[in-house]
Amino acid sequence: MAVWVPELVSSRTTPVFRVLVDAIAADIGSGKLAPGARLPPQRDLAQALGISVGAVTRAYDAAARRGLVSAQVGRGTFVLDRDAEAAPQDGIIDLSINLPPPAAVDLSAAAIASLRRMEPLTDRLAYAPPAGFEVDRRAAADWLGRLCGFEKLDWRRLICCGGTQSAMAIALTAMGRPGEVVLCEAATFSGARTLAGQQGYRLHGIAMDEDGARPDALDRVAAETGARLFYTLPTLHNPTTRTMSRRRREEIAGIAEARDLIIIEDDVYAAYARDLDLPPLAALVPDRTLYVSSLSKVFAPGLRAGFLVAPAGDIFERCLRATRALSHSPPGVNFAIATEWISSGRAEELARAACAEVHARTAMALAALGDALVRPRSAASLHLWLPMTTAIAERTVASSMAAGLRLTPPGAFATSGHDEMVTGLRLCLGTAANRATFARALSILKETLTGDVEHLALDPL
Repeated sequence: MAVWVPELVSSRTTPVFRVLVDAIAADIGSGKLAPGARLPPQRDLAQALGISVGAVTRAYDAAARRGLVSAQVGRGTFVLDRDAEAAPQDGIIDLSINLPPPAAVDLSAAAIASLRRMEPLTDRLAYAPPAGFEVDRRAAADWLGRLCGFEKLDWRRLICCGGTQSAMAIALTAMGRPGEVVLCEAATFSGARTLAGQQGYRLHGIAMDEDGARPDALDRVAAETGARLFYTLPTLHNPTTRTMSRRRREEIAGIAEARDLIIIEDDVYAAYARDLDLPPLAALVPDRTLYVSSLSKVFAPGLRAGFLVAPAGDIFERCLRATRALSHSPPGVNFAIATEWISSGRAEELARAACAEVHARTAMALAALGDALVRPRSAASLHLWLPMTTAIAERTVASSMAAGLRLTPPGAFATSGHDEMVTGLRLCLGTAANRATFARALSILKETLTGDVEHLALDPL
């Protein structure tokens, strides 16, 4: 078999690695590079073309980010088979877990490459400082400013954590007491319910409208219960997708000031709503907001790189003490990878790709299910909400499972004490292997909702 060597069009203005990426794309489009074809080893191609190995490495990385090729550790770099990628997944489709869509690039290979490029790992393999290394905290602050709208963030108020769940646990341990009431939306993130149950907090739901938690309800319930803490997801709320407007955020901030509430703001979906240009609550009331986020919902849930931004002074010190008690220090190797990706621009490219894919899947779901769905304010949402009674939701979950589609039971989001029931089904868009699989899931759900589903003989493992 002949070794592939592209023809490069010389350019004084375009870097040679970009010329090589364009050549890879052109030869794939023309069929010169067939699906599944193995590209030459980087050193061999560099020698054949008379360019540096570094230029070939950058070109292969960029081609992977564009979804043209896939790097497989120990085997090489291969042209992606788009026809195979388009085939729907067999068996049970699980849309019950809120994960970002599969990345076109091999993230494990990218992580290994990142470790090879960074400084000696001696420091990273030892205990990190409780708040994390300065370089990681600065990179995280830059990420939150550019991707999540948290502008003018002082990196010295940021603590690196092992994911958003870890950041939430630190915040609640620092500020809460076992047995006390924690306010939240009338339907809330299941991870918050799990954490509250483990640590002995009592979640009390706040009535919602299309803008999220209602200020009047928050004011009244805070007065009635004497609660000191309010956990909220103001952007693409999980599970309902409701997003607080700028005015609503200002109103909630005003209630927090008046009632002396500490806000724990979960902003993990902010990167999908950048087009809305909404400030986090932490930017409006920085002295009483603990802000948590992570990279998990954008591209790498297994990376476990989360962030906690706390008010300077006593609250920050309490969070550091809680960090030492719960995890001692953040995972140094994880943040070494995260920082390298943020600094090199890879993280932002992955985020753009994730947002583009989620945008496409959001449009597919809205087209298929129409008015059954709540239309989110952002054009891209990692999850969508189908409001319905608990009884109908439970029947839909059971019928969908029998037909090959796993959904989250409605009880996962329930809270107590709220004025209005907020019930329905959450549809997670990212876990389907590809769009064809997601389309199959939508077809099953649509047939289930209309009562026309055929109960296929699938083993629901």
